[in-house]
Amino acid sequence: MTKKNVSQKLAEKTFKELGLDPKTAKPLTKSKLGGYKRELRVNKSSPNSSYHPPISSPKPPFRIKDLEKTKRQSPSGKTYQYSAVYRNAVILRLLIKKLTDSLNPKTHHRLISQLDSAARSVVANIREGYVRPKSSDYSTFLSFSQGSLEEVLGDIEDAKDDGLIKSRAGTNLKDIGIPLKPSPNISPKTHLTSLKKKVGGLRREKLTYEIFIELINKTDWLLKRTVQGLDRKIVTDEKEKLKGEIRSHWRKHW
Repeated sequence: MTKKNVSQKLAEKTFKELGLDPKTAKPLTKSKLGGYKRELRVNKSSPNSSYHPPISSPKPPFRIKDLEKTKRQSPSGKTYQYSAVYRNAVILRLLIKKLTDSLNPKTHHRLISQLDSAARSVVANIREGYVRPKSSDYSTFLSFSQGSLEEVLGDIEDAKDDGLIKSRAGTNLKDIGIPLKPSPNISPKTHLTSLKKKVGGLRREKLTYEIFIELINKTDWLLKRTVQGLDRKIVTDEKEKLKGEIRSHWRKHW
């Protein structure tokens, strides 16, 4: 047998093991897969046989790390926009903007810049982290959001101490018509749009220290819950990867 024929046979064998047609590189049809399985049964009894069953799954028979880096959190679109943590972060940014727009830009330019930047960072890191390829990346960006949220909290505390925000015990988000949880018959996206309009028509005088603290605490709690959920997903994904590597190793050597 010539070197060309040997190379051709090896190439055809590799394609079949990957579940691909050697001529077209497309997935093998059921009839061709059946023929290959029969070929396998005939040859597997041979002591020199190196045949392996074809791969019926769309996943490769081994890990391709570069391919894994291209995966996203969800193939169905930007579903983070429907999450409670994103909704809270957006409303917080808008309320912070309502506050900073009322401050004197000459006297409080540093506080205005820091508050606006930190509140925007809480939202931006949720967006950017979501489209990152791995759950661990998303979790990292959520930690950035948590850091920015802590910065917002500190600035709100300072603003209260400096007399820039009034404190009225007992006031809350419902007092200003901002119910964070949507009713059962309203979609999260529609609810967020409605909340944005309410914030736009809100008078600055109605904003209190207690309202900001309530929203910050609820957002922080949701961020922590989201990170915990991602941690569980990371553990599950790693277990599946390990199982895949074990199966691949078994097919290769046994």
